[in-house]
Amino acid sequence: MAAWNRVLRALFVVYVAGTALHIAFVLAHEPFSFDAWNVAVDTRAEPFTAGRFFEYWWYQYTHSNPRLGQPLTYLTYKLDYVAEVAMPLSFLAITLAVTVVGLGRWPWRRGRDLAVWAIVIGFAWFAFPQIGRNLFCRAYAANYVFGAAVQLWFLVVLRMARSYEDVSLGRCIAVAGFGLVAGMCNEHTGPTLLLFFAGYVWWLRREGQRPRLVWAAGLGALIGFSAIFFAPGQGERYAGLAQQVSLPMRLIQRGVTGNLDIFRDYVLYAAPVLGLIVIVLVAAAAQQPKEEQLVQRKRALQLIALALVAGSALAATLFVSPKLGARFYLVSCALLLAGFIALLDAVVVRTRVLVPFVLLAVLASVYAGFRTIPMFAKVGAQGEARMAALAATKPGSIFVADAFEQIEESWWFIGDDFRDFTKRELVARYFGLGRVFFRGYNVDAPLGLLGSKAVARYWTTGGVTADHHAFDLGVTRGFDLAGVHRSVQTAVELVRGQIAPDTLERYELQIDFVGAWPPMPRSRLLVARWDHGRFEAYLAKIVRKTRSTTRDVVLPPSLAGKPLEIFITHVGSEPRRLGTTDGKPLQYVPWRSGVYWVLACDANECWVIAASRQKA
Repeated sequence: MAAWNRVLRALFVVYVAGTALHIAFVLAHEPFSFDAWNVAVDTRAEPFTAGRFFEYWWYQYTHSNPRLGQPLTYLTYKLDYVAEVAMPLSFLAITLAVTVVGLGRWPWRRGRDLAVWAIVIGFAWFAFPQIGRNLFCRAYAANYVFGAAVQLWFLVVLRMARSYEDVSLGRCIAVAGFGLVAGMCNEHTGPTLLLFFAGYVWWLRREGQRPRLVWAAGLGALIGFSAIFFAPGQGERYAGLAQQVSLPMRLIQRGVTGNLDIFRDYVLYAAPVLGLIVIVLVAAAAQQPKEEQLVQRKRALQLIALALVAGSALAATLFVSPKLGARFYLVSCALLLAGFIALLDAVVVRTRVLVPFVLLAVLASVYAGFRTIPMFAKVGAQGEARMAALAATKPGSIFVADAFEQIEESWWFIGDDFRDFTKRELVARYFGLGRVFFRGYNVDAPLGLLGSKAVARYWTTGGVTADHHAFDLGVTRGFDLAGVHRSVQTAVELVRGQIAPDTLERYELQIDFVGAWPPMPRSRLLVARWDHGRFEAYLAKIVRKTRSTTRDVVLPPSLAGKPLEIFITHVGSEPRRLGTTDGKPLQYVPWRSGVYWVLACDANECWVIAASRQKA
């Protein structure tokens, strides 16, 4: 039995180490984006020195972000391996704090409690809102993940304190100092933290106690919260957004519906843990617990209720926040997970019943690695290539950036920052460029590609050429190529109604690009053409059979017999020739996630005959 316990403990150590290495690997491959540019601009790209570090910290406190996580943000961007060490430790510290708050004891004394900690580590990947997005962005991780770790460990100190009354002055000062640090981590959690201390002190005094330690902790938290809430930087951050509208007015402006949406977000993020709580409660209903177990269950339910009240209060503070996001619900969901752990410990008597929960936790961790390691390996390389290209671009010229594999925000990745126009403007100023354009997927852009543009042009009798500026894609969106064809036919009739009908000879819809063209088989791309009463356009299909990675291109009958070459291009990469219109199979496997076009080309021009967004 002892040998088996040693094996299980060794497996736990491997699990913890694997989690830390996973987080470190992803952060090592995080592309230079979002707040990284802000740090670079604010510090004039100067390397780290102790003097510059404190200068930056003071500037942030007085002009931008006064939170305690902001100087850590500086270190993660300026020094190698800081993020790769600090963020895994912060994540594991949160999971340990959740375990201790839930169990009320340190977990390393019993193998059963280590299993519970393993459950928390795995469940964190779906119980903490958008944890990948917030953990794998250094600025968010330093301000919110690290901040949550500090504040939760502040609660651990109170949870594990043997006495609140018979406490030395030195310990009170130390706890007050810890409270000051915790209060400076996040102004959104401050009001709830202070309300908790006020209520807790009232309850303890009602029980006849004189909680010196709790008083010291609350005083420290009050000082820390005041230090960032009234910091000069609060008035200037978010471009002065916080000062444009008063807190009561923002509450009124959002209205009942807007504020309920904020609370709804909390409920949605808490839903996975709430579901687990219901499952455990159903299992508990079939048991015949002893009196001691009933007491333990009551305490667990009280902790869950307290976590829900705290989460609701934290959500309410966001009613007046100028910014919203999943990162603000991290502490709320961590407290609820602690309540679930308390309930699980109270209900599950036999250790082997924890096995399904441990397996689910391990599967969640494996899934998190599966979703993030390959993606960040790709976007990390793409980010390095983009930085190299930016550095090599001549000042004053135009730079066109191809999108990362993952453009939009997701649970696991904050997305490509160049989708944000203001960020592109900042980068252009940083490198002294004339303009930075972005080429990537956008459902509302012509053929699904931001950075391309549809150019409508017509010719009339006598060789007169004019751009049709009134051309409108109408209700068509993204890859609705058939809808684009209909819009061209409508535009032709519109032009003929505006001029003498017999004078219109030809009307074309071409595709052009902002900035430099991506590689294309020909220098001219057409979508549709009307020529002396004959409308010409082609619509092919991209077919994927079952779950195969191979795609088949099915040509329309109207292309049969035409001497055309068929190409597939991931827009931004070199096009690949698939064959001709001779009827032989046309197949390909996507080699990079993004927008793909099928082109039918003669010697002078190409027709865009299909468009799709695909993943490699």
